[in-house]
Amino acid sequence: MASPFTLQTLIDTVQGGLLLVKPENGLIIAANQLAAILLATPHPKLPGSPFSQFLPQAEDSSALRNLLDQQGMIYNLPFRLISANGRALDVQLSLREVLLADQTSLVISFSDRSESQLMHQLIKLEHELLQRALNMLKSMNQGTSNQLEDDQLMGAVSIPQLLSNAHAETGRIRRYGGALASMLVQVVNLPPPDDNTTRRQLLRLAGSLCMQGTRDSDQVARQQEDKFLVLMPNTSLDGAQGVAQRLQQTLGQLVYRHQARECQAEVCIGLSALRVAETAPNAMLQRVDSALEQARQAGSNQISRLA
Repeated sequence: MASPFTLQTLIDTVQGGLLLVKPENGLIIAANQLAAILLATPHPKLPGSPFSQFLPQAEDSSALRNLLDQQGMIYNLPFRLISANGRALDVQLSLREVLLADQTSLVISFSDRSESQLMHQLIKLEHELLQRALNMLKSMNQGTSNQLEDDQLMGAVSIPQLLSNAHAETGRIRRYGGALASMLVQVVNLPPPDDNTTRRQLLRLAGSLCMQGTRDSDQVARQQEDKFLVLMPNTSLDGAQGVAQRLQQTLGQLVYRHQARECQAEVCIGLSALRVAETAPNAMLQRVDSALEQARQAGSNQISRLA
């Protein structure tokens, strides 16, 4: 028969807890380190201890014995053990008889099912988060695709193109003089996202009216879903104010239906203009953002300007 040291070295390589038990009296012959940890028992104290002390009910020993006689072996049986400190341990239990050096022994292996369940839950959660992220990405891509399609139909330029033209126009003003104004228009009472058809139609109309309400030399770009940035060369802040007032009146006539009732579009507009000392449009564009925020804070259908 293998020496105790050789046997211990062998069973310590087994994944999960493992016990060798005498079938005639149920006393533990040997155990690996993980079994001692799971059963909350110092490893040297396990040999010679009855396996039945880790069973919840006294009749569990005979029930396992009968099941083993019927099936020849037990594999991954959902079972509950009780550790030495009284903690209930839900395990996957396997049991069979083997012949070791002309002596029959019961080999009992078990793994902590709670760890497997936790891992399963973590994997499930990870899958759900991944699926949610993929759905969001799909939705965002669809939304972006719809916006690009609508912008092309309206004749709006892209934000990068508008910014490039703003820098070019600023350079021209520095050399030859002139004025440059910007306007940021926002529809502040859009239908909710679940009414996507009405929402998209309203924004498409708003963008088209921004195009129609400005000159051919002006440029319109969608800054965000509900915001339209207008660049107006050769326009002072006072001139931009007049354009904004006319545009606000036009947009305010838009009416849409939501949940069986008519709603009138509400619009806020921010204005700013290039200052004499400025050599780039960045500060002006930051001011027009701030001006729109001021208009929103003042209420619906407001115009705010920052020189």
